[in-house]
Order: sequence, then C-alpha cells, then structure tokens
Amino acid sequence: MGLSARCHALVGALVLAGCGDGSVDPHHPGADLGAFRVEATRKTNTCGDSALGGAPATWSFELRLRRGDGVMYWDNGVEVIPGGLGADGQSFSFDTGIIVDMRAQGGAGLPPCSVARRDRASGTLDAEDDAFTGSLAYDFAPTQGSDCADLVTGEMPSFAALPCSMSYELDATRSVAPAP
Repeated sequence: MGLSARCHALVGALVLAGCGDGSVDPHHPGADLGAFRVEATRKTNTCGDSALGGAPATWSFELRLRRGDGVMYWDNGVEVIPGGLGADGQSFSFDTGIIVDMRAQGGAGLPPCSVARRDRASGTLDAEDDAFTGSLAYDFAPTQGSDCADLVTGEMPSFAALPCSMSYELDATRSVAPAP
C-alpha cells in the first residue's frame, strides 16, 4: 500500500458493532432523519496542503443521520458512527478515531511509524430536522514509540508538522427525505 493510500486510510473511523437483541437493526439504528448534502469549508490547517493526499479547502459529501434515545447516528455509507445527542434533541456531537500504520510491509528500512487520527464533529439541526450547521476537526499525532519524522521532512512530506490538526465549518441541507 503506497503512502497516499495509507494517508487516505486515515479517513476511516470506528465501526459501530454489537449483536443486540434483534429489536433494532444494527445496520440502520434509530429513527431516520434522511440524507444530507454537507458542504465543508476549511477554517484551520496546521497539517499542510499535502496532508491526506491534498486535503481540499472546500469539499462536499453525503451522509444519513438517524436519531435514537440520547444518540445520533452518522451514517457515511460505509459505517454507522454513534454520537451524543443533546437534551434538546437537536444538538449532536461525535468523537472517534483510528490508528494507521504508515509503513508498508518491510518499511524500506525505516523505523516504525503509526499515526493516530481523532475525528470530532458537532452540529445543531434546525427545528424541522431538514438542515444543520456544525464543525468537523481532525487531529493527527504519531503514536507512542513511532518515528514519523520522514512524513514531515522526507523527500515527499505527507504533513507540514506532526502533531497537527485541521478543522472545517459544515453547512448541510437534507437531500433525501426520511425513509417511511
């Protein structure tokens, strides 16, 4: 797996898992709020323009939101991520992460390097549940015992600095009505 592919692998998050009692569909938990088209605008970036294979200043993506008892589910089409739901039933937050081994098998003689990525998102749905605004942040840091200096100073650096972070402002509108 090339360095670019490993950087893109950082985009993953934790998968919701569990057997449950059969009363809730583990693949589609909670009440469906529909699909949302999310427009993201970068606000900060200490990782550099080459981070994540060239993280754009603006981008858009689709996701489906579902609301449960005290839980909001962020379904990006690949996985369902559980998050917190405020007492108002409109504000929500997510905090998840992943660790990626940045070295190919053998590592070409380089020392071990793993990068932990933490994702944090928060937002507030409007009163009709058909739009939301919020923020999304990514934090990157080498794991304990990792030597990732070449990701910053190498021939083709992947990051301007480690640890680093980038944040986005989110503006979303419902693109598909909730399933009946």
